Amino acid sequence: MNTDNYSQENNRTISDRRKRPTPIMSKYTFYGGQRKTVRRGQDKKEHIYVDLYSARLLIAVTSLLLLSCLDAFLTLELIGKGYAVEANPIMAYFLDYGTTPFAAVKFFITSFCLTILCLFKNVKITRLSLPFAIKMYLIVVLYEFYLFMI
Repeated sequence: MNTDNYSQENNRTISDRRKRPTPIMSKYTFYGGQRKTVRRGQDKKEHIYVDLYSARLLIAVTSLLLLSCLDAFLTLELIGKGYAVEANPIMAYFLDYGTTPFAAVKFFITSFCLTILCLFKNVKITRLSLPFAIKMYLIVVLYEFYLFMI
């Protein structure tokens, strides 16, 4: 064992970065990170944030965003034809200001929530809620298509 390396390792002035959990937001959150998963079982409770995201997560998030936009379009069409009313009081409030504010707020709220879900992708509730949300949006969109046919 080389004593020079040993003495250098024990005389560190900077604390070991691995002893701190990965922060939710860092300089690597959007570009240049290397952490894709939690490697150790004991770290799964402490270190839940990562820097890189999978293609599967991208597909899920994009699907949800597209389904949300399709839902907004179909809702506006159904309301315009008199087949439906907006049941969500928050979205009904913005619909009173017009279709553009309605669509913009729906897109913003959905995008914001999906960003939060991406940051917390390793939390169990997120892993369960993303597929559930996709299924729920599919049911809503299919129901809206059904309303067009009756």
